[in-house]
Amino acid sequence: MSFLSFHFLVFFALTAAIHCILPSRFRNLFLLLAGYFFYGVWQPAGLILLVVSTLADYLLARQIAAQAGRTAKKRLLLIGLALNLGTLASFKYANFFSDFFHTLCGRLPVSFPRPALRLILPLGISYYLFKKISYLIDVYRGKLASERSFTRLALYVSFFPEILAGPIDRAGDLMTQFPAKNGTYRGRPAEGAQLIVWGLFKKLVVADRLGLLVDTVFSHPGSSRGPVVALAAFFYAWQIYCDFSAYTDMARGLGRILGFRLTENFRRPYLAQSIADFWRRWHISLSQWLRDYLFLPVSYSLLRRFSLRPRLAPQADRLAYVAGIVLTMLLCGLWHGAGWTFVVWGLLQGLFLALSFLTKKVRRRVVKALGLNRRPRWHRALRIAASFTLVSFSWIFFRAAGIKEALILIGNLFTRPTGISVLSMKGLFAGLSLPNLVVAGVAVAGLIVAERFLEKSSLHQLLAAQPTWRRWLIDYLVIFSILVFGIYKQPEFIYGRF
Repeated sequence: MSFLSFHFLVFFALTAAIHCILPSRFRNLFLLLAGYFFYGVWQPAGLILLVVSTLADYLLARQIAAQAGRTAKKRLLLIGLALNLGTLASFKYANFFSDFFHTLCGRLPVSFPRPALRLILPLGISYYLFKKISYLIDVYRGKLASERSFTRLALYVSFFPEILAGPIDRAGDLMTQFPAKNGTYRGRPAEGAQLIVWGLFKKLVVADRLGLLVDTVFSHPGSSRGPVVALAAFFYAWQIYCDFSAYTDMARGLGRILGFRLTENFRRPYLAQSIADFWRRWHISLSQWLRDYLFLPVSYSLLRRFSLRPRLAPQADRLAYVAGIVLTMLLCGLWHGAGWTFVVWGLLQGLFLALSFLTKKVRRRVVKALGLNRRPRWHRALRIAASFTLVSFSWIFFRAAGIKEALILIGNLFTRPTGISVLSMKGLFAGLSLPNLVVAGVAVAGLIVAERFLEKSSLHQLLAAQPTWRRWLIDYLVIFSILVFGIYKQPEFIYGRF
């Protein structure tokens, strides 16, 4: 039941209407049952795992809060982490590592049979397990009281607008919005509808149309050269951003209609002036999760260890940061998918962040020597261009079918094309029509302009500040674009696979 399906439209309309008229004391239970129905339609077997794992964490959190000693609390936390991470590893990575060791042992005089049973990845497991892990850790740290109501915790874990692809809201942010017994309906239908329509535009008009061009190049990596590969990488950068941010916009819009504010997961990431700035703007809920629950604990642990070694102590801060950020981004890549392309993508992101940190002083000297510090607009433009280029390059690994295909594309990226006319756009994309290319280019250009305005205010604030006639004109133009230029053959969202 995709967000883009007619079945979901009916499901949500009924859910929103019933939620609005129900007495507040029944709303949490109703939304929980609606979430379980939504998830169960997708994957009935996965629903059992969702319910059982939520119940386990509910009981563990209650026990953690009840313990007086730190050792007992830590032991229970480790049990909870082992259960959640073990579940994630079993379902998401068992097949991957089984195939890897089978291939490796095939080259050695060792036998490693491939298991006959292949595990099916439960939908949204990467997202709802991270929500449960953050909940357990926050209870352990004393930042959050353990939830007494299983219904409220289960609703937090299975809240249907975000269970399949995020955002990864913290328990302290989302559970506090669940209605109390005497609560009132706080939905904002108009604001929610604006976010949903904007998400539909980004998904159907921009992302899915760019996908027509991107898929042609990436499915035949040896057939394209030079600017064609560069353009495909550029388009994929916008495709994955528009696709994922569209899902987030729609999830946030659904949440606003129901009366909840979900995390803003994107803040114009391609206007970032560094890779670190990019990760402050891209998939914000995951970035902050990795920072708070992985990078900071690992870095502090490494800092203590390095500080005790005389030879490493003078550089302990730098070493801890570099080691912590590379490890964090490596695991971030693996979180996205059980494949070596994701591992390489994560490693590249970690290396970009580490090099940016290590060369900070050198880059300042270069900027001063070139006089860019006296031309802030040029300096900002160059930083944005450099950051976008590095991110787009790394996306090649993220999108490619395998390491071999990614390396072929990168090799062809620096190969000069021969015998192709600049005007022969049909030849550039192996038979794709020029109108598709024009519509895609105009859509991306329009989105870039819109992103510039949205940098200073939210979509609702921006539209509310316009005269009535202009606001209606914008609304009709966006809806008209969706109806006329939308691509309706790819109902899946890219990040729904992770």
